[in-house]
This record gives sequence, C-alpha cells and structure tokens, in this order.
Amino acid sequence: MNEKTIYNLTFNESLSYTQGHLTYTWLRVPGGWNLTVENKIGITNTFVPQRAEWKELAHEMENKATDVAGRKMMDE
Repeated sequence: MNEKTIYNLTFNESLSYTQGHLTYTWLRVPGGWNLTVENKIGITNTFVPQRAEWKELAHEMENKATDVAGRKMMDE
C-alpha cells in the first residue's frame, strides 16, 4: 500500500495533518503546492514551488508531522 504524501497528490487533491495547535493542508496545484496553515488566531497561505531546493524542506516538514501524528495515535 502506498502511503499518501504531498509528492503523489494529483492536481486539486489535498492532504491535511495537525501538529500541536497547527493544521497544515497541502493542495496540489500546477507548479507546486498551496500550503495553508491554520490555528486559533488565523490562516496563512503560501505557494511552495515544486523545485529541488524546496523538495527537501517540504519532505522534512511532512516527516515531522507524520512522526508527531504517529506518536499521538500510538499513545491513544
């Protein structure tokens, strides 16, 4: 089974996860992703281009969130 990541999203498909009080939503758009970060105070939107220099950062952020979510599920 292939785990869904931001790298295998199809256009207009999204992936969301929560880390602490922040909710991250990655939406696949032409040329990259739209990253929305939500918390109690507000919402921030950022376009992340699909370029090699950003791929490592995006992968690192996704891994951190997956680790946090995995630990939370194991604790429950």
